[in-house]
Amino acid sequence: MTKQKSPEPAPSASILARREYSGPAFLSGAFRPFFLGASVWAVVAIAYWLAQYNGLMSAPEALSGRDWHIHEMIFGFASAALGGFILTAVPNWTGRLPVRGWPLGGLALLWLLGRLAMLSGHPVLMLVDILFLFVLAAVVAREIIGGRNKRNLVVAGMITLIALANLWTHLERLEIAAQGGYGWRFGVAVLLSLLGLIGGRVTPSFTRNLLAKQNLAHLEAPKMPAKPGGKIDKLAMLVSALALLIWVFLPEHKTTGILLIGAGIGHGVRLSRWQGLQVRGQAIIIVLHVAYTWLALGFGIMGLSIVWDGLLAADAIHGLSIGAVGIMIAAMMSRASFGHSGLPMRAGIALSLVYFLIGAAVFLRLAAGFWHTQIMVNLAGLAWIAGFALFVAVFMPLYFKKRR
Repeated sequence: MTKQKSPEPAPSASILARREYSGPAFLSGAFRPFFLGASVWAVVAIAYWLAQYNGLMSAPEALSGRDWHIHEMIFGFASAALGGFILTAVPNWTGRLPVRGWPLGGLALLWLLGRLAMLSGHPVLMLVDILFLFVLAAVVAREIIGGRNKRNLVVAGMITLIALANLWTHLERLEIAAQGGYGWRFGVAVLLSLLGLIGGRVTPSFTRNLLAKQNLAHLEAPKMPAKPGGKIDKLAMLVSALALLIWVFLPEHKTTGILLIGAGIGHGVRLSRWQGLQVRGQAIIIVLHVAYTWLALGFGIMGLSIVWDGLLAADAIHGLSIGAVGIMIAAMMSRASFGHSGLPMRAGIALSLVYFLIGAAVFLRLAAGFWHTQIMVNLAGLAWIAGFALFVAVFMPLYFKKRR
């Protein structure tokens, strides 16, 4: 009597989804167009800004060079990275198929049209820029509700708040709303809150996963990071949210400065419980800890600039914008690009240099607040451009290849 072969296990839903998709590889996952768009725009926008800063080019008619620079870093660069990350993560949260193909292409095109509109200098045409974030929020909400994953609806809500912040900046620009930078500060506040929320999940989680793997080869178990969501985490996030909300409306008040310093201490305590020193030899993990370190330091430096006249807030904010946001975006884009392309999660020399260059940009830009301002601003900009240009060189070929 012949022995019957046991049936092979059925392919998982994710494998079947990849087999069924026959469109362009570039549109098979949101991380591909949006991470490429974010990294290219990081280069183009800062190069354009440096040309304005050095008097080589003029800003678009409807905006000052400074306002254009602020807007495009928040609602252009960071929003593209956010869209790529969230749309890539949503299928893991919901079990639904990813947004891909021409619907994804249409969403990416909407982001690109916003960038072109912001370059046009036409006051009314710039309103096209408003659409992308509202559509992104609606798509994310639809996927989360469809997947009955109400826990993560807060993410769709925060994207909506960033969309409203963008609308606010345009209303200020058109002098429909009171001017005072409220819109862009609100956008930064929501972005930093989202960074604290997501960074506070993934940093200890990825660190724990790596330490658990290392433990398999060692007799002595390493000390594991504290699990996110405890009382310390909640208190740090609450103080941070309160400080940021007050900063939006009272950016120069001494109370705001004290609260920001308190938020920085809270994030620092939170970070100290994640065992970052145990993974210092793993660039792709330690960079998350570095980014979160800048979140803590950035809050403190911002608060210090308010309570002490020796440091300008315009310089201090770059500890948060370049250090926390810029480094965290580079870290998360590289991790997601490797993971969703079926490649090993390792940072080689080139990617480690990307992290180093963006980190150098933080120190150079903060140094501009004390001496040789124009030289340091230019050096910081060039370090940023070099870092993200190298990121494009490393990952662009990957974005046009099918997953292994």
